[in-house]
Amino acid sequence: MKLNDEEKRMLDGADGEAVRMSMEMLVAIGDIYGAERMQPVSSAHVAGLSLKSHGLAGMEWAEDLASTGARVKVPTTLNVIGVDRSRDLGFSPDWRDPQIRIGEAYEKMGCYGTSSCVPYYQGFLPRLKQHVAWAESSAIIFVNSVLGARTNREGGPSALAAGLTGRTPYYGFHLAENRHANVCYRVEADLKDLADYGALGAYVGKRLGTDTPVFGGMEAANPSLEQLVTLGAALASSGGAALFHMVGVTPEAATLEQALGSRKCEERIFGKKELAAGYEQLTSGKEKKVDLVAIGCPHSSLNQIADIARLLEGRHVAPGVTLWIHTNIAIKALAGQMGYVAAIERAGGLVTQDLCVVLSVPEALGFRVLATNSPKMAFYAPGGNGLPTWYGSVERCLDAAVTGEWS
Repeated sequence: MKLNDEEKRMLDGADGEAVRMSMEMLVAIGDIYGAERMQPVSSAHVAGLSLKSHGLAGMEWAEDLASTGARVKVPTTLNVIGVDRSRDLGFSPDWRDPQIRIGEAYEKMGCYGTSSCVPYYQGFLPRLKQHVAWAESSAIIFVNSVLGARTNREGGPSALAAGLTGRTPYYGFHLAENRHANVCYRVEADLKDLADYGALGAYVGKRLGTDTPVFGGMEAANPSLEQLVTLGAALASSGGAALFHMVGVTPEAATLEQALGSRKCEERIFGKKELAAGYEQLTSGKEKKVDLVAIGCPHSSLNQIADIARLLEGRHVAPGVTLWIHTNIAIKALAGQMGYVAAIERAGGLVTQDLCVVLSVPEALGFRVLATNSPKMAFYAPGGNGLPTWYGSVERCLDAAVTGEWS
C-alpha cells in the first residue's frame, strides 16, 4: 500500500504503540483486499463490546490499551452492550461488572459511550459520500444505503483501529464502482408495518449472500425511517448484505439505471407468498405461552416508543411476563421528558438503555419463550440465547405481553 508521510509515521510508532498496532492491522487488511492506499474517515463505530464477544481476556486487553494513553483521532461511538447501566435487571455481578469495565476502557480512549446500534439517532449522522469506518451490521447497511455514506463491513477491532488512526483501507464500498446493485427485486406485496419490512429483508437476505439488492415498486409506499432501518437490519442479519438500494427512495437510486450502473440483472418478484415465507423463516416458537417480550433491535426510535406508549394505554403486562423496550440513553431521556417512559412503566413494561437481548444473557434470568417484532432478534435469539421466538407486529407482541400468549 502507498502510505503518506503521516501514515508512515504512525506505522513507525511515532504516535504510540496502540496507533502503530492499529496501522499495522489496517495495512494488513488493505493488502488482503488489494487496497492501494488509505482513506481518511470522519467517524468510526465500534461493535463487539458485549462480554459475550470480549470475554475477560478482551476486557483486560481493552484496559491495557487504554492505560497506554491511546486516544481516538475521530469521533468514535460504541455499540450496544449486554447490561442496562441505568438499573439492575437481575444479572449476576460476574456478568454485569466486567461488562461495565469494558465500556469504561473504551471511553477512557475517548470513545463516546453511546452504547447503541443506532448512533445516528443520537446525532452521529454521516453525510452522503462521506467515508466512515463502522462496525455492527445494521448500522453499516443503514449508513451505506439510507444515508449514502461509505463504509465497509468492519469488525470491532478494525473499527477501533480506524478510530485510533483516522484511516481505513480504500477498497470495497469506499469505491463508487463497487456500490451498484446486482440483484433486482420488485416488491408487489403490500407492506403495512415494520414487521412486514423485516420479513422482506429476511427473505431476500437469506437468498443474497453478500450481493447488493435494489428494490423496485416502493416509490408510492415512501417507507419511513424506521421501516428502512428494519429492512436493512433484516438483510444484514439473515445474509451478508452491507448495502441496498430502493428506487426513488435511497440517495444512490434515483432510477433503476443509477442503482445498477452498467450491470444487468433479472427481476425477481416479492409477493404475498414470499412475504409469508419471510415470516415463517423468522418464527421458531412452538409453545404459545410467552414470558419475555422484547422490542428494539435495532434500538427503538422516539416515534416507536411513542407508539408503544399509546398502544399500552389502559392495559397492563400479564403476571409472569417481562416487557423490555430497548433504546439508548438519549432517546430514553427524550421519551421520559415526553411522558412515554412513565406510561410504559405504569403498564408494567421497562424502557431499557444500552442493552440488547441478543448480546445479553436473558436465558440466565430464566426466560424460556420470546416474542419480538425485530427480525434481527428473531434471527439471533434462538441460537444465541436458546430462546424459541415468535415474530410479528408490535401490536401482536404487546398483545402477547398483556395476555401471556402468542395469538
